[in-house]
Amino acid sequence: MTVGRITEVHRTNFVVKTEADELIATVRGNFHAEGDFPKVGDFVLLEVLDDGKAVIEEVVNRRSVIKRKAADSDEEQIIAANVDVIFVVLGLDGDYSINRLERYLLLAAQSGIEAVIVLNKADIADDLEQKIREVEAVAGDINVEVVSATNGENMAALRGYVAEGKTAVLLGSSGAGKSTITNWLLQADVQAVQATRSDDNKGRHTTTSRQLFALPSGGFIIDTPGMRELGVIDNDDQKEAEVFNKIDEIAARCKFRNCDHEKSAGCAVLEALETGDLTERELDNYHKILREQDYQDSKDTSEAGRHYAHNQKRQQQKYAAIQKEKMSRRLR
Repeated sequence: MTVGRITEVHRTNFVVKTEADELIATVRGNFHAEGDFPKVGDFVLLEVLDDGKAVIEEVVNRRSVIKRKAADSDEEQIIAANVDVIFVVLGLDGDYSINRLERYLLLAAQSGIEAVIVLNKADIADDLEQKIREVEAVAGDINVEVVSATNGENMAALRGYVAEGKTAVLLGSSGAGKSTITNWLLQADVQAVQATRSDDNKGRHTTTSRQLFALPSGGFIIDTPGMRELGVIDNDDQKEAEVFNKIDEIAARCKFRNCDHEKSAGCAVLEALETGDLTERELDNYHKILREQDYQDSKDTSEAGRHYAHNQKRQQQKYAAIQKEKMSRRLR
């Protein structure tokens, strides 16, 4: 058997890189029965045939996986395998969204993989210092790198995370600059890039599939398409606390252990909201992810639909109350 690594996945075949060659491979029938096909980043054992072709016999045990809930079903979808660091790329233009950033950080925490926040397009950012402060407020002890992939500003800092033998993956929405970062690290225009749309300053879908590249440093980078949806899979309280430790620490001071942080007396979270130590956006996003996890946990029961509808109604009532209070303050 020859050892290789999956660099691309297509409908009926796989591109595999070995020490000696790059091969087009298919899989044995047992993969079709089991359903766990090789993914980008996987190490595989394969039989090399003639004419640059091969047959994959086995996937080597993965040391790490990044997975999400598929956009069109409840099935888990593996994004990449055998990754050492996740670059969460956030464009400092129309792509900028703290809510989206928090969901990517939750994905990284659930994967148990080191995350680095990459704030790209620093050369065209408005209110740069303010945005950096907002990101650092949710980052905790996660490193934040401010870069510009188009002019190379601070890009050398990213090399330090992808030493020889290490693999990094770029995650972020379309137009965040993942492919431009890939090209800079490769020092070659390998990935196609497009300018952001002029009407809303958001990116176009350029990268259409995941692909692994070998870097000059001896490390590897996986470029990925922008993900329209990022479904939460796990319900791990400890990992969740890593991302939302700010709210968890405040909630520990609540009067009641089962405080819902919405109307309970003695709620430290609501008090922090009043004093400005916590923003409505942070609390709303916290509740949103918890509701999604609750819904996924209860989806196998006959009460799932009512459970979800009840949560939606509560959120709508809460939002209406906030807007009513804001209007009342303006009138006063």
